[in-house]
Amino acid sequence: MKKTIFFAVLLTIVVIGAMVAVFINARSPVNDRAEVALQRAEAETDIASTEDVSLYNGKKSYVVITGENTSGEKIIVWVPEKDEEIIVKKWADGISKEAAINKLKGENDVNEILSVKLGMESVGPVWEMTYLDDNEHLNYYYLLFETGEWWRKIENL
Repeated sequence: MKKTIFFAVLLTIVVIGAMVAVFINARSPVNDRAEVALQRAEAETDIASTEDVSLYNGKKSYVVITGENTSGEKIIVWVPEKDEEIIVKKWADGISKEAAINKLKGENDVNEILSVKLGMESVGPVWEMTYLDDNEHLNYYYLLFETGEWWRKIENL
């Protein structure tokens, strides 16, 4: 009986260890990309501190960094995957995350918001919001960061 319990515990530890190793290995390219983008942003912009780093995949892929510049203003930095120009906007020049969510809820039947993140599309900086509607359909809703105007919807997936 003790041998069975010992082997069950040992097997559980091995399985959990393997799962952790797979997860870390799978996240490695994303973490490496974020680190390279942070280094590039620090070298090419006046970002002084970092608050958040996320990855956005639209027509082009960007690492989106929020933080403060050397003047203490909150900024957003979009670092493209290739050696294209970095885009920097002041947080105050766009609508807030809360305002974007309120507009989404005011115009759509939202059951659950899955994510809200900044991105970059051909029209410029956007808020990308993914949500489930009352029928549990997946929906994407995009607002222009600077004006809060609706840009695009992808509904009922």
